[in-house]
Parts: sequence; structure tokens; C-alpha cells
Amino acid sequence: MAFTIKFSINARDHLGRLPKRDQRILVDAIAVHLTHQPDHPTRHRKRLEDNPLAPWELRVGDFRVFYDVDHED
Repeated sequence: MAFTIKFSINARDHLGRLPKRDQRILVDAIAVHLTHQPDHPTRHRKRLEDNPLAPWELRVGDFRVFYDVDHED
């Protein structure tokens, strides 16, 4: 099952402030790592405990992408 990725307004704002090269790297990594099975831990993805931002983290180089998985939407 493929998941649809939706960026929050804050995420778009943060992403837009990065250099174009970093934006491309992040968007490509998000598409690769979060389209299929985003709720399974891997070397780059981990579940966070009691994090107010989001329950999951994706590591992309020095960047951290915090995300949530909505199985119903």
C-alpha cells in the first residue's frame, strides 16, 4: 500500500528556506523512505517516545524529518 505524503504549512516554510540542493535531497528521501511502510523502523526511520513534534523521525544526512502516519486518510 502506497502512502500519500502531505506537508504541513510549517514544513513547507522550513523546506523553502533551505538551499535548492538540500530541498531536492530531502524531498527525494521523503518520497523514497515514506511512501511505503513509513511506520516500520529502519536504519533511517525510528519511532520516537513522547515527542511533541511527531511520533516518527526520518534521518537524512544532518537533517531530521519529523512525521506522523495516518492509516485512515
